[in-house]
Amino acid sequence: MRPAHGYLIHQFLSPFSNVRNDEYGGSELNRMRFAIEVVESVRAHWPASKPLFVRFSVEDDAGWGPEQSVALAKILKPKGVDVIDCSSGGMRGSPVVSAGPVTYGYQVPYAERLRKDADIMSMAVGLIVHADQAEQILQEGRADLIALARELLYNPNWPMDAAQKLGVDRQFGSVPPAQAYWLAKRAQSVKSVVPSTYMKGLSNG
Repeated sequence: MRPAHGYLIHQFLSPFSNVRNDEYGGSELNRMRFAIEVVESVRAHWPASKPLFVRFSVEDDAGWGPEQSVALAKILKPKGVDVIDCSSGGMRGSPVVSAGPVTYGYQVPYAERLRKDADIMSMAVGLIVHADQAEQILQEGRADLIALARELLYNPNWPMDAAQKLGVDRQFGSVPPAQAYWLAKRAQSVKSVVPSTYMKGLSNG
């Protein structure tokens, strides 16, 4: 579910948009009420064996920020939310830069904050482009999962490419057998050829 980016649930959370004077407006807890009730309903119908992710605009630059996001995550975790997908913005139409300039991994600090302060698994987003970049975020314990969006539009074969660069799929087992055969054959027989998408990554690409 998605209480982020100015969509309906986020509109209840943010004091910028929520000007109600009933039990769904006013205080912080009242503004959280709709999100909590939606989670309760979803979890009641979604199989217990399947994970429930919730996307937050951890900082919307309009009155809803990391402290409020941590507080809501602490309420939602015992209600069955497994992962907080940590993004930002959605209220003012421009990127939120409170975590730093809009560059590689600029929203990762939000995932790190939720993971640490709310004691809940988090998913990082935001210009995560390279395999070694994604792996470093995980290895450093800044997030539990990585989400990719536009980079997969740019390179639909990113998972295969990343597996090769990280050395975890030398025989191309992640692709259909016919493709795996030809890719592995080329890799073994033409040592001087480097795939067109290959680069070392952030540090020395």
